Amino acid sequence: MAPYLKHMAEQGALFTQCYVPCARTAPSLLALLTGSWPHRMGVRDNFVPDEATRLSVETLPRVLKRHGYYSAALSDWCGADMGKFDLGFDYSDVPEDQWNIKLFLRQGPKDLRLFLSLFGRNRFGKYFLPEIYYLGGVPQTDELGLEARHLISHCAAQSQPFFLNVFFSTTHGPFGSEYPYYTRFADPNYQGESKFVMARLTDPWEIIRRQAEPREAFDLDQIINLYDGCVARFDDEVKQIMDHLGRCGLTENTIVVVYSDHGLEFFEHQTWGQGNSVISDVSNRIPLLIRSPMTRQGRKITHPVRSIDLAPTLLDMAGITPSPNMDGVSLKPFLDDPESEPDLDIFSETGIWLADLPGTPAGHLRYPKLLDLLTVRDIETGTISIKPEYVDIIVRAKDRMIRKGRWKLVCQPLANGYLLKLFDMLNDPGCATDVLEAHREVADQLWEELQKWLQQGRLLPVCE
Repeated sequence: MAPYLKHMAEQGALFTQCYVPCARTAPSLLALLTGSWPHRMGVRDNFVPDEATRLSVETLPRVLKRHGYYSAALSDWCGADMGKFDLGFDYSDVPEDQWNIKLFLRQGPKDLRLFLSLFGRNRFGKYFLPEIYYLGGVPQTDELGLEARHLISHCAAQSQPFFLNVFFSTTHGPFGSEYPYYTRFADPNYQGESKFVMARLTDPWEIIRRQAEPREAFDLDQIINLYDGCVARFDDEVKQIMDHLGRCGLTENTIVVVYSDHGLEFFEHQTWGQGNSVISDVSNRIPLLIRSPMTRQGRKITHPVRSIDLAPTLLDMAGITPSPNMDGVSLKPFLDDPESEPDLDIFSETGIWLADLPGTPAGHLRYPKLLDLLTVRDIETGTISIKPEYVDIIVRAKDRMIRKGRWKLVCQPLANGYLLKLFDMLNDPGCATDVLEAHREVADQLWEELQKWLQQGRLLPVCE
């Protein structure tokens, strides 16, 4: 399915257990680019007010700029956060914030915008109808890959070192890809509603409604086939970019990282999407592959690491001392020494639930439905954010987990108290069996560590 990524892993280092602190795009992407926990930088969901976009923490592009680097960000419809937040890129070509009421109004009715999207995938559409060109779910891997290669050629002609972050939406729901990729793994006899993309996900309100639906409401086999096609498309695009690096003479002095902002839930624990559950790892564990001339080939690191460790790692590999204010640590020592393994505590929390989710424990702490939580504080900007009076209850209601070695403890807050579950990741990687009663001492130790983390910043305690 991804032969070139497998080839890259054989040339570099593959971290098989890398976790994000929250499997939603804004907090996760910013954690990767700042090395900071979401609660410390003040971004813990996708719906943040305008003042929160001015980050108070250090960012990877800014540190690199102080050391002479040129930095750029490119993305299709999923990467708007690289422009919304003040990250310090010298150049960015990304869409405007997708959670904006003025954008929704400009896009027009669903049928009209879908019709216009058939004709807007060109330069005219990009510059005169960007709200249609960057329509969510429309595949743009071809266009973005070409733009990335053009920018690499430009950087190769300069003497200045560069940092380029190319953020593809290729494998994100609704799993649309160009022909022939959407047919590659699909049943040729399939005639259902998800023939080309996962159906009924063309606007935020449809997504909210679909979030509450059970597994039986989806053609899951076909959706996974579409996803596999997207992975194959991404794999081919990575190969094209790597081949272009070679033609530009950059292969032997360039660090290449393949990462994601989150994984995907396909009803492993009764939910789909991302950031809805921390019981299984499918949503908050991501691929992390580092290929570098200085990296030992074929290195596979199976001990858990965090996405907040990537920024300090890249700085360390570039010969730059990571900022002491970053929460992450450099993983370079574990790349250099095959005998060493990281011993890090992993923390993660759920995002905002878009609807009442199947499988939620009875008595789980709840808050109003998403549309009741949202507001537009400044009509001039149109930014959609959480009403201030609901911020604390949303924080309290998050499920959280801590992982240390083979053990993972999950905490689910209830209206009265909380529910703890312990999983043995060595023998039960799918987290099917709660073993808390059999390993009470382990659970108590992890709960003590999780409580310490909960007390940091605006992380409120689960119970008084």
